[in-house]
Amino acid sequence: MRTAQVLRRGAAERLTRIDAILESAYETSEGELGNKEDPLDEAIYIILSFQTDLRRFSSTWSSLRAAYPTWDAVERAPVRKIASVLREGGLHRQKARTIKQFLLAVRRFAGGLSLDALRGMNDADAEQILTRLPGLSWKGARCVLLYSLQRNAFPVDGNTFRVLKRSGILAAHAVYRRRTSHDAIQAVVPPTRRRSLHVNLVVHGQRTCLPRYPRCAECGLFSTCPRVGLPRMRMREPMASRQEEIGRLV
Repeated sequence: MRTAQVLRRGAAERLTRIDAILESAYETSEGELGNKEDPLDEAIYIILSFQTDLRRFSSTWSSLRAAYPTWDAVERAPVRKIASVLREGGLHRQKARTIKQFLLAVRRFAGGLSLDALRGMNDADAEQILTRLPGLSWKGARCVLLYSLQRNAFPVDGNTFRVLKRSGILAAHAVYRRRTSHDAIQAVVPPTRRRSLHVNLVVHGQRTCLPRYPRCAECGLFSTCPRVGLPRMRMREPMASRQEEIGRLV
């Protein structure tokens, strides 16, 4: 699938309007997301976020750091003990194995447990290195680029993909796990707006455009959103029956 085919006609113009509305609503509430300044910390934080919600993986991160204050300690620890610490976040055995494999790969790449060598690389080279490490996809790599390396990357997490598909930016056949989708969205967002828009889309996906019962009546995008793929019955659910969902960061 070519990059251009991932986006609907008029996507750039519609995205500009969405950016303005969400910025007014959320003012880039970055502190809610808890991302890390150190690239190694951020990479492991993203690994913990796989298929769980923000509250649980933030708590799991705190538990991991309390049990193992250094990554050297994690590297020496048995997988089963790391897994027991990660239990609350789900997929704890898989994540424990991935983190151990990740740290081994980082040591082989950098000669130690640090990703500071990426700071001197250009975006393309740094992203290539990151995506070769166990547990990191394009989304994870671009989170490290954005939050830790201060680059104008645009990570596309599950919240972002869901909001942009429902709001008519992405074509109905766009697939999350294809790089063309990630590249197409990044290309259409002006570099100076990537950080703010990413944060606002994630927050919007967690607070309002929820996976199962989106709060359409409370959404600032309601009047212009075509709500692609969203059954009408879900928009009519009474408030008392809606689950207090948290958008997944995948």
